[in-house]
Amino acid sequence: MYRELRRKVMDYYIATAGISLAGIALLVVYVLTLGPIVGPGAEESFGLASALLFLLSALMVHLVDRAYREWPEGRRVHPAPSRLLGDGDIVRLVKVAVIIGAALFLAYLFGGILA
Repeated sequence: MYRELRRKVMDYYIATAGISLAGIALLVVYVLTLGPIVGPGAEESFGLASALLFLLSALMVHLVDRAYREWPEGRRVHPAPSRLLGDGDIVRLVKVAVIIGAALFLAYLFGGILA
């Protein structure tokens, strides 16, 4: 019984996730091919495409949450108990923030050079 339910939930999850990811990829390609967003209809088209991107992203979050709640063995997994942040945690957070900032800055520079 659990195996059948698990298979059914995973089939729904994989199908919906695949369709949503394909839709997000198509919308990203569409938004990138719009060009300047000052032409007639391009602003509305960009707005509708970005709204649909957010909608599909919300569907993915809802789908993951729903699959976890219906997963037969999902309720046995408990999150780790919360604790106070220590100095090591703050140092790790700052390191990650610096690395992400540096990567974004380099991407901005390379984008300016290539454009």
